[in-house]
Amino acid sequence: MSVKDDIKSNNFKNVYLLWGDEDYLRDSYKNAVIKKVLDPSFADFNYKEYTAKKPDAQEIDEYVSSYPCMSEKKILYIKNSGLFKKATESEKKYWQKLFEDVPDFVIIIFSEAEVNKTTVLYKSVSKLHSVDEFPYQKEADLINWIGRHAEDGGKEISSNAAKYLIECCSSNMYLLKGEIDKLVSYCSSKAITEKDIDVCCCKVAESRVFDMIDDLLAGNASSASKKYEELKQLREEPIAINGAIFSKYNQLRKVKILSKAMSAGEIAAKLGKSYYYVNLILKQAARMTVEDIDKIINLCSESDHKIKNGILDGWSAIDIIIANMM
Repeated sequence: MSVKDDIKSNNFKNVYLLWGDEDYLRDSYKNAVIKKVLDPSFADFNYKEYTAKKPDAQEIDEYVSSYPCMSEKKILYIKNSGLFKKATESEKKYWQKLFEDVPDFVIIIFSEAEVNKTTVLYKSVSKLHSVDEFPYQKEADLINWIGRHAEDGGKEISSNAAKYLIECCSSNMYLLKGEIDKLVSYCSSKAITEKDIDVCCCKVAESRVFDMIDDLLAGNASSASKKYEELKQLREEPIAINGAIFSKYNQLRKVKILSKAMSAGEIAAKLGKSYYYVNLILKQAARMTVEDIDKIINLCSESDHKIKNGILDGWSAIDIIIANMM
């Protein structure tokens, strides 16, 4: 049984681990549980969250041991703790003990971008409670979701236009939702067209970075340099550019490895991408070895750490990555 099933049945487990790349879905299901479980009038007394720091064991103990206020249950929400990727021995011992004996009136929701399925804590929640993965959605699923969201705003959008919106604005559901909302407000006609998307929507950093990388891989350094300068002029965040480069090279790596045993059509079906898109990625990946791709992926990982910790200026970090890509 998944968190989706539990929301429908109104029969909740004590611990949920919601993990994966798609932050929008993780947040949506967390909010759905809160809406079902908590009375808004007393939510402040029955809800505690940790999103900016690691949870303190003493605070957790005090919270989970006290009864809810005017409610049957209370909720503890912990986001991106890293506990399911790497935890200290004391953290493992503490949380494993709690997972085995969570009070009936407590629901603990973990929301994690990454996990390690071999860890003790992951296995414990998987065995005793509920684990749900929310990866980036496949293109076909996103197209259907965009259509439903447009309908909620009283508009229509064709599959081709929805696909074009994804290509322009990335597959991130939070970003897409914002763009659909803009289109619903902007469009005077019932149907949202590709022309409306060109006028109303701005290409996000990921899409612009992908264009720049495409130029680099095609050997068009002049055009790539121009696009890089545009990113600076638009004041895009270096950390976002770093993430987009990582995402692109991760796609290149995935497709290159799959191509050893699968055809372009089979890869497209597996990844939920168009044949045209996979064919383009295959051509780009053919110019590099897996080692070449891994070098950039590792550089992005190092840059992410250095930028976030103030070790290296953001643009300097991106300059180093671009130089290695060229």
